[in-house]
Amino acid sequence: MTAPYSGPQTRRNIVAFLVGKVPTAVLTACILGLSARVLPAAEFGYYVTAMAAMELVLGLSNFGLDWLLLRFIPEYRLRGTRRGMVRLLAAVLGLRLLLLAAIAGALLLAPRWLPAGAPAGQLDVLALLLLVEGALRLLRDNTLEALALQSRMQAVNVLRGVLLLAALAMLPAATARWLLLAEVLASVVALPLAAACVLQALRGLPQRPADGWRAPGARQLAAVAINNYASGVVEYLYSPSSLILLMARSQSPEAMAGLGFVLRLTDIIRNYLPGMVIFSVVRARMIGAYAANRDYPELQRWAHFVFKLSALSLLPVLAAALVYGGLLLQLASGGRFGEYHWLFAVLCGWLALRLHRLILSVVCNALGLSGMWALASLCSALLLPLLYWLGAPQLGLWLVPVALLGNELVVNGLAVAGMQRRGLAWPLGLRWWGRALLAAAAAASVAWLVPGRDAAAAAVGTLLLCAVFAVALLLSGAIDAMDRKLINRALGRQLLREAPDGSPV
Repeated sequence: MTAPYSGPQTRRNIVAFLVGKVPTAVLTACILGLSARVLPAAEFGYYVTAMAAMELVLGLSNFGLDWLLLRFIPEYRLRGTRRGMVRLLAAVLGLRLLLLAAIAGALLLAPRWLPAGAPAGQLDVLALLLLVEGALRLLRDNTLEALALQSRMQAVNVLRGVLLLAALAMLPAATARWLLLAEVLASVVALPLAAACVLQALRGLPQRPADGWRAPGARQLAAVAINNYASGVVEYLYSPSSLILLMARSQSPEAMAGLGFVLRLTDIIRNYLPGMVIFSVVRARMIGAYAANRDYPELQRWAHFVFKLSALSLLPVLAAALVYGGLLLQLASGGRFGEYHWLFAVLCGWLALRLHRLILSVVCNALGLSGMWALASLCSALLLPLLYWLGAPQLGLWLVPVALLGNELVVNGLAVAGMQRRGLAWPLGLRWWGRALLAAAAAASVAWLVPGRDAAAAAVGTLLLCAVFAVALLLSGAIDAMDRKLINRALGRQLLREAPDGSPV
């Protein structure tokens, strides 16, 4: 358990993350494709809505507890004690389970409050899923990530994916209820493994704190939790889950199935972009390293590097979505949702702002600016009701991307302005953005000229698109000297040649 946030350990975590992420990506894609094929369109729409409700409830009921673990577990692991860590984790887990149990109980009683004859839906299964999935995510996604134990975290992810895919393949009936029960089963089996991984890690912590270190007080813990919860409430207000529930009031189950499929596919793309693949590893390291050295320029360089890597890997995906998005949706869904081509392409573009927001939130928390981040998020809350009131009938499903883009522009803009007012430089990178967009436009134009619009032509066109983009990107100079230096440092080897003075060439 020595030097858990050092460069070598971070590289080992990245390797473990990548090893686990490949089968997880395959499993996630198979689960999405198989569920869209097995369930009728209306049942898939009900399933999408139920999962959106679960995601929304889990987010709104965490009260910043996930950020308590992410923010303070690195400090406990570097300087604290086993007893202090256990107390923090037990308090957070106990409070989380208490909140989820109260919500689950309310859901079980909900049918009594519904009018006579109104369908109760899947509330009983949803209540059980909330309880087990909430506990699993706190241990797997929050605790193991903060402890920098990616190999164990990925083992739990793969196990749950295998169980869910197996259960989906053996469903006795193609209904939303049975698929939700499969989700419950997968989480119930994966939960003990996650708990065992955390307990094993706690045994290696020291018994005495480092000299001069004091555990965070209740006021500091409460400030971090409250500020992050305030921003999280707004984030979930604009989350795909919340917007799906909002649109379900006026759209048919078939339309919700298409919207839910596109949003889920977009989320899969976000999770498996190269920059985001390493983000959950680098995030804990960024907080842990800044807690140790208080070096803001170093924090800023790594934050921009991770965002730039994510954005540059997103652009060929966006170009492919513009050219072949309809065909991709048809192939992935069994020919159902090709008409959502342009909605899918716009949501891929939205991912760039979303990625920037995720990285900026880590920087603000590491700097102790969670209050400023919460204020920026709360200001954006005014946008959604205004859009819904003025434009919901005219926009239809397009209300979703318009609201998502508007929210990200407001939050990112206010946060960057607030940091610059405090003397914390945060360059926007307009120069490399312009060059990268030109490279993506050139690649999309070449792919568009490939004859045919079947799967074989799309495969050839996508490969050509990626090759043209890579060449154009290198020739444009969008990847600068600092990027190459950080790539060498991240890999721990001299992959890119450097000049005698140490600057990359």
